[in-house]
Amino acid sequence: MRIIIIHRSFALVGGAERVITDKANYLAKEGHQLLLVSYEQGEHPLPYELHPSVQYKDLDCRFFTLSKYPSLSRLYHFFRLRSKFRKSLHNVVVSFQADVVVMASDWQTLIDLVLDASGTVPVIAEFHNAYDYVMRNVEVSGSRLKLLITKTYYWNTLRHLKRCARLVVLTNADAKNWQKHFENVVVIPNPLSYYPDVVDDVPKDNGRIIFVGRFNHEKRIDMLIDAFCLIADKHPDWHVDIFGEGNEKLNLLNQIASLNLKGRVIIHEPTKAIYDEYKRSEMLVLCSEHEAYSLVLVEAMSCGVPCVSFDCPVGPGEIINDGVTGCLVKNGDVRELASKIEWLIVHESERREMGIKARESAAKRRLSIVMSEYEMLLHKVVNKQ
Repeated sequence: MRIIIIHRSFALVGGAERVITDKANYLAKEGHQLLLVSYEQGEHPLPYELHPSVQYKDLDCRFFTLSKYPSLSRLYHFFRLRSKFRKSLHNVVVSFQADVVVMASDWQTLIDLVLDASGTVPVIAEFHNAYDYVMRNVEVSGSRLKLLITKTYYWNTLRHLKRCARLVVLTNADAKNWQKHFENVVVIPNPLSYYPDVVDDVPKDNGRIIFVGRFNHEKRIDMLIDAFCLIADKHPDWHVDIFGEGNEKLNLLNQIASLNLKGRVIIHEPTKAIYDEYKRSEMLVLCSEHEAYSLVLVEAMSCGVPCVSFDCPVGPGEIINDGVTGCLVKNGDVRELASKIEWLIVHESERREMGIKARESAAKRRLSIVMSEYEMLLHKVVNKQ
């Protein structure tokens, strides 16, 4: 099978980029021909290693540069880039002789162009954001005119989506939302990049709570810090290690200082050895307002680490079995978050048992298991076509 996967850019060392690379490498090892296509990569290197047979091409359609132009000129360059994108992608689809085209992310603005460029080749759309979060952004888009434009654009996107062979989403809850508009919805979670054979090869950092993620407002790391502050004095041997980067870093550092938590809450740069950091931890805490899925939870669980998470509308509730593999907390409730963290601190034997069951649960998300389901989907789409 000859498969094209389209993604805006592979420049970031991020979850989406890693998942796409893992999928491509797995399919390549299974004998399929893969071509990764970006359009805003530029000269940036690829952050993750590709299988030798996986091809890569950037279309050099940098839509993010439009902001530098004045309004009328911006409109001209916008349509020029759209035309270039359509023609370039069409040439790639034809020359590669693709059997299927996968829009891996950020397809909402270009779905019509991808469908036109693909011609008779079936197109699969993958959605890695939460439907509710996208709809909320539509509803709060600003003035009446902006709201009208945003809603028109959104419903136009749904109209084009109906031309796709399948829509792949990450959770059952999200699938129910999309099925209001589109029937061919399939639930396939993101696979684990790695499932460790052993988890006791790295010594525990006793009393360590870990957070891993991007430092943005939606992750609400400030709530984790507030929650830990409520119990820190009662448990002086415990601390929080935060791994990531983002535009909220300075605010978090100021919050840590203002709460006198320096040395108890520590911010670290991202690390490629994140599995070792999971293994060193007693628990992982996720405090996002919303999540489409949260691969971080599954990664930590695969290392035998129980997780505490806000129960977002979708995502964590389908990963954590509350009270068995971890703890779910009412979304946004800092006091309950502190209470659940403290419960795990105090109940050591239960915490250890949760970790064992968490690891067993995460085994179901191993790469080979998830990708066999994904490969079956590709065959169904191509054979039907």
